[in-house]
Amino acid sequence: MKKKELSARAIVAVCSLVYFVSYFSRKDFAAAMAEMIADGVIDKPLGGYISMAMFVLYGVGQLVSGFLGDRLPPAYLLTAGLITTSLTNLLMPILPAGAMIPLWAVNGFAQAMLWPPIVRILADNLSSEGFVRANLVVTCAAHLSTVLLYLYVPLCILVASWKMAFFTASLIALLAGLAVIILATVFVLGDKRKREDTDAPVSNSTAKKDNNYLHLAVVSGLPTIFVAIICMGFLRDGIETWLPTLLSEAFGMNAGRSILISVLLPVFAAVAIAVITVLHKTRLFTCEVLGSLVIFVGSVAVTLVLSFTVTGEGLTAKAVTLVLACLVSAAMHAVNFLYISCLPRNFAKYNRAATTSGICNAFTYVGAAISMYTISTVSERFGWPAVMISWCAVALVGAILSLLSLKRYSIFIRKDDTPNE
Repeated sequence: MKKKELSARAIVAVCSLVYFVSYFSRKDFAAAMAEMIADGVIDKPLGGYISMAMFVLYGVGQLVSGFLGDRLPPAYLLTAGLITTSLTNLLMPILPAGAMIPLWAVNGFAQAMLWPPIVRILADNLSSEGFVRANLVVTCAAHLSTVLLYLYVPLCILVASWKMAFFTASLIALLAGLAVIILATVFVLGDKRKREDTDAPVSNSTAKKDNNYLHLAVVSGLPTIFVAIICMGFLRDGIETWLPTLLSEAFGMNAGRSILISVLLPVFAAVAIAVITVLHKTRLFTCEVLGSLVIFVGSVAVTLVLSFTVTGEGLTAKAVTLVLACLVSAAMHAVNFLYISCLPRNFAKYNRAATTSGICNAFTYVGAAISMYTISTVSERFGWPAVMISWCAVALVGAILSLLSLKRYSIFIRKDDTPNE
C-alpha cells in the first residue's frame, strides 16, 4: 500500500504531540524532586545524581540519535523512544531509590531519540520560514506540557502521591508511541526531502565537502558554539531543576507550594520563545550567534542582581528572586531556540540537519549534567548566593564564546557554498 503524505499542519501537530509527551515524561522527576526529598525518599545529593545521570545519557543519546536521524525513518526512533520512556516512568515509583539512577539514565537515552527525528521531519517537509514557525509551535507545546506538569504534580501530592505523576507520564508516552506506529503505517513521516528556499541542490564540490562533517563544523564555527551551548544548558536546566528546592530552602516554602510557584518557569519560557521567534526575523537576531551573544550579556547582569536578592527577607525578596530566576531561565530558552532549533536548519542542504541538532542538543545536556552536581555541591557547602555567582560566571563565558564564534558563523550563513579557509 502506498503511503499518503501529511499536510504541513498535520506534520507540525504530530511533532508537537511527541514533544509535549517528551517534556511531560522527562521533567516529571524535576517537578516532583522537592516533594521526594521532603518525604525522605531521596536526599538532595541523590536527587542531583539522578538528574545528572539522565542528562549524561540524554547527551550521549543525542549523538547516537542525531547520527541515526539522518539515516533511518524518523518513526523508528520516535516509537522506540516513547515506548522506552513509558516503561522507565512506570518503574520509577516502584523500584527502590538506589535503582533510580540507572533507570532515569535509561529514560534520558530514550528521550534523546525524540528531538533529532522531529528536526528531520520538519526540515524535510517545510520551507525555512515554515521551519521557524513550526519550531515555535513545537516548542510552545513543550512549555505547555511543563505548565500542566507543574500544576499536576502538586495536585498529585494533595490527592494521592508524587508517584501518580510518573504513572500518568508512562500512560501518555505509551499512547503517543502507539499513535506514531499507526501514523507511520499510513503516512510518510520525514522521507520526502522536499527542501525549498535555501535547500536547492548543491554543487558537486559542496556535496564532497558534505561528507566531511568535521570540515563543515570548523568552517561554521561550531566548536566554540558547542561550548557556549554547554553554558546555556547549565543555566537553563540547572534553574529549572533546582528552583523549587531553592525556594524551599532559601525562603522556607513547603515543597508543594514551591513546585506550584515554579509553574512560572515554563510560562516565562513560552513568552521568550514567542518573542525570539519574532526577533529572529530582524537583522540582529537572524544570525543565531549574534542573538545569543546579546542574550548572554543580559543574563550576566540579571544573575549578578540575583546574588544579592537571594539573601533578602520578606515577600519582596522572594518575588524579585523568583522573577529574576525565571527571566534567566527564559533567556536561556531563547538561546536554546536559536542554537538548537534554528541553527541546524542551515545545515539541511548538506543533509546534516538532524546530525547538527543531535550534537548541539548533546552539548546542552553536558551543561545540564554539570549543573546538577555543581549546584547541589555549591549550595550545600557555600549557600545559594554562591550558586548565583556561579550562574553569572557561566553566562559570561557563554557570551565570550558566542563572540568568538560570530565571525566564522556569519561568513558561513552568508555563503551559498561551504566556505574555504
